[in-house]
Amino acid sequence: MKSLRDMAAAFTEDYFERKDKLYRKGIFGYFTNSRGYVIILVLIITTVLISITADFIVTSQTSINYMRKFDHRLKAGMLAKSGVKLGEYMLQADKKGLAAQMITGKETDKNIDSYDDLWAVDYPAIPIDDGTLKIKISDENSKINISAFANEFTEKTKYYYMAQIFFLNMGLPMDFADIMHDWVDIDDTPMPYGAETSDYYLSLNPSYSAKNGAMDSIDEVLMLKDMTPEIYYGLGGGNSGLEQNLVDSNTGDVSLDMDKIQSLTESNTSPDNRKADTEMKDKEIGREKSRALPDYFRVNGKRDDFLHEYNKININTAPYRIISALTENMTDDKVSEVIRRRLIQPFRSINEIKEIIDDDDAFDILQKYITVKSYIFKIQATAAVGRTKVIITAIYNRDTKKILYWCEE
Repeated sequence: MKSLRDMAAAFTEDYFERKDKLYRKGIFGYFTNSRGYVIILVLIITTVLISITADFIVTSQTSINYMRKFDHRLKAGMLAKSGVKLGEYMLQADKKGLAAQMITGKETDKNIDSYDDLWAVDYPAIPIDDGTLKIKISDENSKINISAFANEFTEKTKYYYMAQIFFLNMGLPMDFADIMHDWVDIDDTPMPYGAETSDYYLSLNPSYSAKNGAMDSIDEVLMLKDMTPEIYYGLGGGNSGLEQNLVDSNTGDVSLDMDKIQSLTESNTSPDNRKADTEMKDKEIGREKSRALPDYFRVNGKRDDFLHEYNKININTAPYRIISALTENMTDDKVSEVIRRRLIQPFRSINEIKEIIDDDDAFDILQKYITVKSYIFKIQATAAVGRTKVIITAIYNRDTKKILYWCEE
């Protein structure tokens, strides 16, 4: 039996021998012809193969997912574009007198536009193949056209003064009307509370110039002096949170859910007019909950002729907040009466609100800026395929059959 001293000496000799061999031949030379060589080599090769395979799987899966998402994006995009075309067709069909009576239960008149029309119905999402398509059409003539605040021939139009009243009613500075005016007018002379290129926008970092012309998109409002996302999107500012008796909308019942579709299909009749009229009389009327500026302002119309029909505000579709800004003496009672009457029967002539306004001088001016017919509409088509969604927003002139604005997201 070896002594402890002999065992220690043998271990020391073996250690230095292995150390010398490792130093002279390297790691692979050291293990060559040893019992652990094959095991070590197999482990190394296996580890490398696993790493390469895992990387290949991840890369392949990423490519497959990308192609699938690309395919979904392509399908959703085409579906949304088809939705815009369908919206154009519906607007043209409405213009030709295709009635929506079977859906809304009310007679329609092709010479006017109101929430009784075919385009105004809130249609449900339509299932198409492996996707869905929802179309929403809204009236741009229900809003104030910022681009018509001023032009090459007129310093300030009635629309500018409407904007002043609008901001005042919202508890926001009337300065915004001046700021909007300076953005679209042709000169570089600021309004009393406005902002022009030389005195404000060039001092910013990065700097830019005022448009001094018609705006291309309502989103340009975000570039204006003192305009914040909070105000633009209606999330706060002014008397936000202090207003009472707010409503979702003053459009009447324009919904068309699946239950209503089934009811219409089974009965093969249109809704009861008398019942609908009773419901409209009892409908709650008030300021809209939305304070988002894009719901009340637009930028497309006829800039060089501010009295053109394209710029006018349709009293059959204008929101409460816009009707209350038409003149300085539009009290809540007067605004509510305008909406109550149009819910029961849309106005066929602007003269029908003369008695409600009860101010001949004010009406004589206002009648040049209001209408009962619409020309410019916003078509929003939302298509979904799988988890991919594409939304296309188009501003469409039904009169000229031209797309004025296009945004795909």
